[in-house]
Amino acid sequence: MAVAVAVTHVLAPDLKIDNVTVALLVVAVVPWLRDLLNSIELPGGFRVEFKAVEQRIEAAERIADAALVGSGDDGPETDDPTALADVRRLAAEYLDVRRSMASGSARTQRMSGIFARLVRTTQRLADPDLDGWLTSPDGGLRLAAYARLYAVPVPDALALLADAVVKEPLAFNQYWGIRALDKVVDAVGIEDVPPGVVRRLEDCRPRGSDRVALLRRLITKLHGLP
Repeated sequence: MAVAVAVTHVLAPDLKIDNVTVALLVVAVVPWLRDLLNSIELPGGFRVEFKAVEQRIEAAERIADAALVGSGDDGPETDDPTALADVRRLAAEYLDVRRSMASGSARTQRMSGIFARLVRTTQRLADPDLDGWLTSPDGGLRLAAYARLYAVPVPDALALLADAVVKEPLAFNQYWGIRALDKVVDAVGIEDVPPGVVRRLEDCRPRGSDRVALLRRLITKLHGLP
């Protein structure tokens, strides 16, 4: 599609080869370049990072999956009377780290550790208030919901989770919301995902390269593409 548009752009009577054409041609060949290049810079200064994005995603996966392994394979435990207080404490700690630390790898590492603990802690609740957490103005509680759904995908939470992810204002939260959404989609079954949910995700425009890559991967899955 991108090549066709580029050719049309070149052949149109009043158009000439310019940055638009170059960008479209690059978009067309990008999928074949990702294994060869670390990054590529498009006209206008837009830079596409390949291996760095994939490495960050894989590193985050390892942290969260280690938390899942540490929780065992028996699913959510019976209600632990201290679990909800621990979730709220971790949610508050997450927000404090966001406020007190400058954006960067050190802060992301701290927040990733908190997310891993939320993955374990939320499984100590038999029936957490996912609806309340997903719609909460408290970013820490929304992160707790994403952690729980990452660990224990609930098909009935699909629509509300998708809505929360699309509206999510915090980059770290949205990243893990997309990861949780991927697991919930698997639990629902691709063929049973409502078209409205797919359209909502297609209209979502994350700004970070990691989130763009994850969302693109999820949408490709929803369309049944390899």
